[in-house]
Amino acid sequence: MIEKIDLISNRLKELIPKDNNYQKKLFEAANYSLLSPAKRLRPLLVLTTLEAFKKDIKIGIDPALSIELIHTYSLIHDDLPCMDDDDFRRGKPSLHKAYPEWLAILTGDYLLTYAFEIITKANKITDKQKVDLIQSLTKYSGGFGLIAGQVTDLSFEGKKIDFEKLKFMHLNKTAALFIAAVEFGCILANAEQDIKLKFIEFAKSFGLAFQIFDDISDTEDKKSSDIKKDKATAVTILGLKEAKKLASDLQEKGLEILKKLPLDTNDLEKLILKIS
Repeated sequence: MIEKIDLISNRLKELIPKDNNYQKKLFEAANYSLLSPAKRLRPLLVLTTLEAFKKDIKIGIDPALSIELIHTYSLIHDDLPCMDDDDFRRGKPSLHKAYPEWLAILTGDYLLTYAFEIITKANKITDKQKVDLIQSLTKYSGGFGLIAGQVTDLSFEGKKIDFEKLKFMHLNKTAALFIAAVEFGCILANAEQDIKLKFIEFAKSFGLAFQIFDDISDTEDKKSSDIKKDKATAVTILGLKEAKKLASDLQEKGLEILKKLPLDTNDLEKLILKIS
């Protein structure tokens, strides 16, 4: 796992241009958000899925980081005053607090568009794989994925919702990029469709469990902005005891899916256990 984390960290430092032209501040702002300490779960899932097929993980590094760029752009925009209005992210001021708000918006836009450029320039993968990767990323980051979850989140802020709406929100705002990550690994490994579908089911369980564990953690430390804004969470809807049980059940479901795959899923099992 350390090898994969080092590969991700080192390549991230190389991605953003070092430019002294008029847009220098754009690249500074991009690095400010992109290089903040983080778990890097999404690119790790890409590489670990690829590794399960005994493929060279280096062919997946740039596609994996394209998902991290999408994730980072979504966090930058999520923190904006017109959305969640959060002043801190990953232990330091949010990008719109460290830089002008207009630059934060443009930095998010830059990371979003750059993500797709990175895929087109990736080495050692076929044109068909590039098209499949782009289709996957647009699907899971767009109006039937990440953005759908964000719209739902903001539309129902301060309102009572049932668990089905919350599940829809979490499957899209959180789990969608995890699904994209395992799908990327399958595309790069030329996996059979039935195997890919099993990985997608695993990622759904992974993403939902991750978000519910996060809800539980926020409730217990009472510092989350979601609590301050009276947002619906698994804990507020189900209660703490039921939320913990559901998260554990989802984690166990993910493990069961992995153990039935005819692949080396040891590191994937470690990843899903780390989210609790």
